[in-house]
Amino acid sequence: MPPLRLWERLKHRWQAKVLAVLAAFLLWYQLKETGPVVERALERPLEVIGLGPDRVAVGVPERVLVRVRGEARIVEGLKPEAVLAYLDLSGVEEGPFVRPVRVQLPAGVALSEVVPARVEARVERVLERELNLYAFRPNQALVPEPRRVRIRGPATEVRRAAFALALGGEPLAVVAVDADGAVLPGVVVEPAEAGVHFAGPLLTLKTLPLALPGPPPELSVEKVEVPRTVRVVGPPRLLADLAFVAGEVEWRVGSYLAPIKLKLPKGVYALDSPWGRFVVVPAR
Repeated sequence: MPPLRLWERLKHRWQAKVLAVLAAFLLWYQLKETGPVVERALERPLEVIGLGPDRVAVGVPERVLVRVRGEARIVEGLKPEAVLAYLDLSGVEEGPFVRPVRVQLPAGVALSEVVPARVEARVERVLERELNLYAFRPNQALVPEPRRVRIRGPATEVRRAAFALALGGEPLAVVAVDADGAVLPGVVVEPAEAGVHFAGPLLTLKTLPLALPGPPPELSVEKVEVPRTVRVVGPPRLLADLAFVAGEVEWRVGSYLAPIKLKLPKGVYALDSPWGRFVVVPAR
């Protein structure tokens, strides 16, 4: 084609031709700068918003699974803290509800899926009350400090609470439990830790026969009234070897009331302080 003819053709509708070249360049540049699209799954805590301080949501999952997609360079460098999953309970006063899980994402990231997508649970009033505190440690008797604690939580859980239990080392971790000893995780205990007022060996209660020796040969007993049994406490290994409790009494002529001195091994203690009534005369 002659140069003059070629030039004429290039000048024909030259504005459209320039725009076409620019569009092609922009398309090429966009494809060059845009990386592949990828997906990523993140496990995120589920926050509850929209409730007053005297209300609490019960039955809400602690975490949800969020799947996001976007350019590889953005999604792969995404910090989990930038993804917020929340449940808006504005307008829910009390009772059951069904609400969608909402997700807040940074620019350049799209939501593919959130599991679960909806939450079905309930809103309850917050109650507070005091409970007795007991302590437990294997093979040891403990008295905690303080003796009472305050609990706070959903009304149904707080009403189920039977007592508070302090467990572990020092300081002791305090939890609220029901009558069956099951921990109530939705109940907050204040204080959450307790000290030890007293620690000693684990003691067992046992009731044993009381045995008294007879009087000396020069005395004769006409009447005696003494308890038949005595309650004692002590380590299980010591009580296992005890078949009875031996006692001592002052023998003398007359009708009298006298204490009975108990002879117990070291580490065993009597819960009773027995007395006896005696009528003693000289032997014939």
